[in-house]
Amino acid sequence: MKIGIDAKWYFEGPPSGKRVVRSLVDHMLEIDDENEYYIFLNKKSIAENFKWKSKKNVKCFYVWAGNNLLSDLFILPFYSNRYGLDALLYQNFISPFDKAKRIAYIHDVLFLSNPEYYTIFERLYFAPLRFLTKRSDAIITVSEEEKNRLLQYGFSDDAEKIVVAYHGVDDSFMPREKIPTATLEEARQKFDIPDRFLLFVGRLNLRKNVDNLLRAIPLLEDKTIPLVIVGADNWKKSNHEVIINTLGIQHRVHFTGAIYKELGAIYAMGTVFCFPSYAESFGLPPLEAMASGIPVVVSGTTSLPEVCGKAGNYVDPNNPVDIAQKIDALLMDGHLYAEKKILGLEQAKKFTWKQAAESVIKCIKATVR
Repeated sequence: MKIGIDAKWYFEGPPSGKRVVRSLVDHMLEIDDENEYYIFLNKKSIAENFKWKSKKNVKCFYVWAGNNLLSDLFILPFYSNRYGLDALLYQNFISPFDKAKRIAYIHDVLFLSNPEYYTIFERLYFAPLRFLTKRSDAIITVSEEEKNRLLQYGFSDDAEKIVVAYHGVDDSFMPREKIPTATLEEARQKFDIPDRFLLFVGRLNLRKNVDNLLRAIPLLEDKTIPLVIVGADNWKKSNHEVIINTLGIQHRVHFTGAIYKELGAIYAMGTVFCFPSYAESFGLPPLEAMASGIPVVVSGTTSLPEVCGKAGNYVDPNNPVDIAQKIDALLMDGHLYAEKKILGLEQAKKFTWKQAAESVIKCIKATVR
């Protein structure tokens, strides 16, 4: 069977999308020697080392990826039809011009359920997604929460057509005791990380709700523990600068910007992970935190209870007092802290990229038959 994969984000793309695409592609190609794979990469990445290029059942194509929607609509089906692919796995947008089985990997449709967190440009860009997805042969998404959202907003009338393939957690995320001390110290010095700290990882936009996390900081019983924020500004960015200055907590908030290589070490050094996001389709940062042995304080909304299970310490994202109380509970109760750490490590083991890759391959095979 000839399987095409839209992997334009393997080297270039949104941070979360890049991590998901790379992890899926790597694990699919690692476990499947039976099928022939046609991997479509961004032509800007032609100088990058794609490690699967020499595998005998893999063919690589470097395509224009200046706009993911237009590339999916017109570029990928050209190659798919030319080489007679049996199926093509698209990132979000499928093409009606593709003769192969068209499988849409939908990361989320939060732009419909929570439009207030998206710009007009973003909503216009994603507007064709529902129309195109209805013409797909199968849909893969990342949680039962997101599957329900797809059904709610009419992306499909058939629940059986939508397959859930949970994200996994990369092996680079592990508890502190498993990471060499030198690696931890190198990261600590590079980013000037304190000994004890609360941690947030994510884009700095309104949806991630950094604002109410900041409002919770002066309400904590612990008046010294700082907050380390890992992430870059995003459209519809938060009001964090104004809030920090108004509350006078400049000395307790440390921004690192986006971190990639050393992220596992940063997670492992954290004391409590805080993620009071308003809406998620999955929630990869809390999963990575749990795998790193850090208790998580997360919103009790959308997909986060599905991902965190009993390990989650759930808060009302609209209530800074509640956020502060749940953080304090972990900081002040050693037994609760230890219990939640163990529960988090066990919960994280349920999510692997190998399982995700197997689910995707199974869906493709079932669709082609």
